[in-house]
Amino acid sequence: MDIHLLNALGITNCALFKCSAEEELECLTPELPWLPHVVTLDEKNRLQKKHIPSIFLDDFFLDAGEVWKGDTSFTLSSGFWTEQNEKQVLRLEALAINSESGSRYLVVKNIEEQFDEKRKTLQAARELLLSHHEIVGQHEYIRHKLNSVLRKNKRMQKLVPPIQQAIHNLETGVVILDDKGGLVLDNKASHRLLLCSSTTPSSIRVGELLKGIDAPASFLPTLVKKKAPWQGELYWQPVDEYKVWLQVTIHPVLQGDELTHWVYLFTDITHIHNKEESVLTASGMDSLTKVANRNLFTDTVKRLVQEETAFKLFIIDICGFKRINEALSYQSGDEILKSFALRLQAFVGNSGFIARIGSNEFALVKREDTFKNESSEQYVKNLIQKLTQTYTVLNGSEPNLGVNIGEANYPAHCSSSEGLLQCADIALQASKYQGRNTALTYSEELHKQHFAINELENQLRKAIDENQLKLFLQPIVDLTTGKIVKCEALARWITPEGKFISPEVFIPLAEKSELIFPFGEWLINEACNAIDALKGANLGIRLAINISGRQVSDLALLNQIKNALEDHQLPGSNLSIELTESVLVESLDVVSVLLNELRGMGITVSIDDFGTGFSSLVYLKKLPIDELKIDRSFVSELEKNTDDQAIVQAILGLAHNLNIKIIAEGIETQQQQDFLQSHQCAYGQGYLYQRPVAIKEFISLAQKLK
Repeated sequence: MDIHLLNALGITNCALFKCSAEEELECLTPELPWLPHVVTLDEKNRLQKKHIPSIFLDDFFLDAGEVWKGDTSFTLSSGFWTEQNEKQVLRLEALAINSESGSRYLVVKNIEEQFDEKRKTLQAARELLLSHHEIVGQHEYIRHKLNSVLRKNKRMQKLVPPIQQAIHNLETGVVILDDKGGLVLDNKASHRLLLCSSTTPSSIRVGELLKGIDAPASFLPTLVKKKAPWQGELYWQPVDEYKVWLQVTIHPVLQGDELTHWVYLFTDITHIHNKEESVLTASGMDSLTKVANRNLFTDTVKRLVQEETAFKLFIIDICGFKRINEALSYQSGDEILKSFALRLQAFVGNSGFIARIGSNEFALVKREDTFKNESSEQYVKNLIQKLTQTYTVLNGSEPNLGVNIGEANYPAHCSSSEGLLQCADIALQASKYQGRNTALTYSEELHKQHFAINELENQLRKAIDENQLKLFLQPIVDLTTGKIVKCEALARWITPEGKFISPEVFIPLAEKSELIFPFGEWLINEACNAIDALKGANLGIRLAINISGRQVSDLALLNQIKNALEDHQLPGSNLSIELTESVLVESLDVVSVLLNELRGMGITVSIDDFGTGFSSLVYLKKLPIDELKIDRSFVSELEKNTDDQAIVQAILGLAHNLNIKIIAEGIETQQQQDFLQSHQCAYGQGYLYQRPVAIKEFISLAQKLK
């Protein structure tokens, strides 16, 4: 459709320029009344680049020229800017367009209406936020007043009628219970908000509310222990025809350490929730955390780049957030995200800009001149300390979060907003490979490493998909008889070109990426194929596979094991699972369920690399563990290192008392075997007996030793 017609109909209000091969710009809409305030045209309606009234547009031509030189389809926006003269104020945006057909255009848009709409949206968002803050403030005021009154009147005997009347007439719902949960006082607002009746008083409704949101039995005692109130937003639907969003405060009143009352405060905030998501999104705010969203963040970074302001960009990732959601519930996950955003905002204050740019990713933009006397390294260290302190959620859990941070600097690392984001993301991904609570700054070396890791990751993905990986077996022998009693399955990767890639390289790579899950599924199925081969050779020995910490947290793992055993018609007694002890520390609750399920299937459980991590007698006592594998680092110098000898003897003594079998890894000499035998170590594994070999070679060896 003709641009003149669009302008006439009021559908758009823009000036259109066509760019020639010589980069001359011919104006196709010279009649626009506001255009002379922005550009100068000659008698042939060609733009005079040397006489542009708008300084901002003149600056934009530097970037536009690069767009028009390119061969790919692309549109570059200048962002909004303002032109003001004696008669009017113009709100404008410029676009440099390189079309698929090879045509090049400049569009200057008058966005007064959009600007006014944006301003109205921001005002509406501000009013909503102020309204919500006012409600929270009212709760705080009432809570402090009631706390003071109740502490002075332990049994409410001196609570004078005027105070009772004031509570009765409050618009905020108030329910006061004694330490046993009996009703002491409530008001009209609480009856209305909680749907109370003669048969269902407010004391019962409060209990139903806590039950309806799955608050655990430990929730209220935790508040008493901490001597702290809980405040938050809850969605409640006690009956089909009634649903409400409530701002809730739950406050334990104490005399010293003794609980005397519970104060519950309720305000209906349904009207805020009904409006705020659309309003906040339109104004560039994230509806959950109330900080800027990705769009507003991107606009802010672009503006700072256009202004040539030196700044640092940090991308902050919450580690393992999927596992937090699954373990604690998505409601608790949302609570943590909101608390995380509040902590981040409190730490940054007015000296930076924060945004939520992904489900569990936040960004922080901080100008170089706001660091004052503090180094960037110290700032990030303090930030990590702040963000990883314990979080308290409604279900009573107190998770400690881990974070990874990637940093990029403008203009040192990149001169474009898109490139800078990419640099920060590369630094973030690299930090994830170094573990939790790590921050890295972008560098060319990191970029090269990132490229190499991506390349290797793609090769590994292909190797898994095309079954290029092979399973090797290493025997585990009875140190008394020398017979093979078990074997460990180890993955080996030899590329089609014949290059051997160490498992010390590709296993950590799989664990750091999502490839650990298809790799784990491949390993389980290949292990069952190997068991079939062993049984076919009349070898009745168990086969052990290693399970990583990330697989443990994946709810699909048990089903994968069950399905593989069923497909091959194998009993669980043919299989053994090995876990590193660090997994016990990080995922004790999940591991406990998993191990009991595995034991129920007849699968034995071993703890690998024992002694190198966070050893605890509690895990050995409480969890169903069959075997411990002494790490090779304690065996390698066993002949001469008295410290290693003492550690091994201690582990053996502990295991005997707990009736747990011991496997010593990395046995390479007869002296090492003799020491272990003399101290009643049951089993051994290492090069002294056999290196890991292909399945056929292992079967041949095992048949000879049989």
